[in-house]
Amino acid sequence: MIILLIGAGTYLLRAGSLVLGSRIKWSHQSKEWLSYVSPAVLGALLGPLLLLNEGQWVPMKDNMILVAAIPTIAVAWLTRRLLLTVLAGILFFALANYFM
Repeated sequence: MIILLIGAGTYLLRAGSLVLGSRIKWSHQSKEWLSYVSPAVLGALLGPLLLLNEGQWVPMKDNMILVAAIPTIAVAWLTRRLLLTVLAGILFFALANYFM
């Protein structure tokens, strides 16, 4: 029952924002502010994954995820292609896993 209620609430919030968002005239400042929300959320989700293990800082020499993420980020920045970035991430993680 709880899962159904949470699912219904999530659906209503998303559907409501889509319906209302298309009818509201957004100001330039609002659009600019909203453009920063996605990168901020992504950073908040990825930061602990890349830097922490069970709440403790992981040194760079022991952090395979961060070692693989740095060149993957470079590939994403340079190519702007999702498939190439995913393939690079898999390759870099496999190489970090093999060599560390």
